[in-house]
Amino acid sequence: MKDYLCEDTIAAISTPLSKGAIGIVRISGKKALEILKKVFRTKSGKPKETFENRKMTYGIIVDENNDEIDEVLAVYMKGPKTFTGEDVVEIHSHGGIYVVRKILKRVLSEGARLAEPGEFTKRAFLNGRIDLVQAEAINEIINAESELSLKVAVNHLKGSLSSKIESIRDMLFHLKAFIEAAVDFPEEEIEIIETGKVKEKVEKATEKIEKLLETYDDGRIIREGIKIAIAGRPNVGKSSLLNALLKEERAIVTDIPGTTRDVIEEAVTLKGIPVRLIDTAGIREAKDVVEKIGIDKTKEKLKEADIILFVIDGSTGFTEEDKKIYETLKDNPNLIVVINKKDQGLKVSCKDFENTCVEISAKEGEGIEVLSEVVMKKLLLEPETLFKETEAMITSERHKNLLEKALKSLQNMKKSIEYGIESPEFLALDLDEALNALGEIVGKKGIEDMLDIIFSTFCIGK
Repeated sequence: MKDYLCEDTIAAISTPLSKGAIGIVRISGKKALEILKKVFRTKSGKPKETFENRKMTYGIIVDENNDEIDEVLAVYMKGPKTFTGEDVVEIHSHGGIYVVRKILKRVLSEGARLAEPGEFTKRAFLNGRIDLVQAEAINEIINAESELSLKVAVNHLKGSLSSKIESIRDMLFHLKAFIEAAVDFPEEEIEIIETGKVKEKVEKATEKIEKLLETYDDGRIIREGIKIAIAGRPNVGKSSLLNALLKEERAIVTDIPGTTRDVIEEAVTLKGIPVRLIDTAGIREAKDVVEKIGIDKTKEKLKEADIILFVIDGSTGFTEEDKKIYETLKDNPNLIVVINKKDQGLKVSCKDFENTCVEISAKEGEGIEVLSEVVMKKLLLEPETLFKETEAMITSERHKNLLEKALKSLQNMKKSIEYGIESPEFLALDLDEALNALGEIVGKKGIEDMLDIIFSTFCIGK
C-alpha cells in the first residue's frame, strides 16, 4: 500500500468557496510541477522554469491567451515528503469566488482532474503518510464543534489511538508466531501452547480492548454531542429556556400558546460538551393539521433524545395538561423536570416530583448554570476529567464495531482453551479474525471496499 501512486494528477479548491482574503487551489500528482509551469508567469510576464522546493514564489496566473487572471503566491513541494506523498503545488490567490474557480479551471485545462471528496487525504493514506485512524481524524478536526472534540481529534491525528491498536496487534502477532510454530511442529504442540502462555496473552489483549470500548459512550458524546429535547405543554417557557441556554434569542417568545409549531434545533456548548438543543412544539390536542405535524415530530424527537427537559410553568401550578404529559415521560431515566418562571412565584416545587428537578427563571437566567450541571451529572459526565490527552478514546462507531468483533473472536479463543480445545489450527482461526478486525481499524487489512465510503464524507480539496 505504501508503494501506491496514482497515475493522474488531481486538483481542487482547498479553501471555502466564498469571498475571503485568500483562496487556495491545490494540485497533487506527477504532473503538478509541469502544470504550474504552464499556468504561472513572473510579474513581468515571463515563464518560470525552476521552482525552489517549499519556497513561495510571487507571480501571476495566466489564461490560455497569456492574459493575467490574478496575482498569486505559488509553492511547489516535492514528494514524497508532502501531505499526499506526491508532488504537491498550492496556488494562493485573492479569495473571490470567480477568480479561484477560474484558476482551478485553468489548472484542469492543463491535464489535472478534479479531485473527489477527501481524495487528497485518501492519497496520503494510500501512500503510507498516515493510517486510516489519522485520516478520519482530519475530518473530525474539520467538523469539531467544541474544544473537547477538537482535542480528541488532534489526539487521534497524533496517533494515540493508532498506537494502542498497534500494541494489541503486536501482542497478537507474537501469539500467532507461537501457534504457527505448533502447526509446523505438531509433535511439540502441547509444550509450545503452554510455553507461549496463550490464555494469559489472550486475556491481556482482551482487557486492553475492553478498556478501549469503555471509552466509547463518552467518546460518542464528545464527537456527536448530547441531544437535549425541551418538552411541555404550550406557553410554559420552552423557547425562553432555549434562548437562555443559547445565551441569545433564536426562538420566538410570545404569550400565545402554540407559537412554536415546528421543531427548532440549535447547537450550543455546555461545560465543553457539544449539545444539540431541540425546542419542540407544545404537546396538546392539535387544533389543525400543521400543529399535528409539529406534535408528531416532537414525539419522534423525544424518543431520540439523550436528555428530556420537561418544562412546567411553576407560576400557574401543575395543570391537568401537565399531568398527562408527565405520565408519558416520568419513567424515562433521563428525564429532568424544569419548573420555570421562578421570578413570578411558584405554586409547585421540586419536592412534588420523584424525578430529578431544577427550579429556574428562563427569563432572568436564574438556575441555568445549575441546570447545565444537573444535565452533566445525569449522563455521568465530568467534563474536567472526561478526556486526558495521554489516553486514547473511541469516538467512531466503525472503530467500536471492529473492536467488538475482535473482542468476540478472542473470547471464543479463550473459551476453546478452557474447554480443552487446544488444536492450534482452531485457535489460529479466531486469532486471525481478531487480527483482521484490528487491522481494519488502522487500514491494514480488508479496507478496500470501505475507502470510498469513509472519504466521501470529506470536503472536496481535503
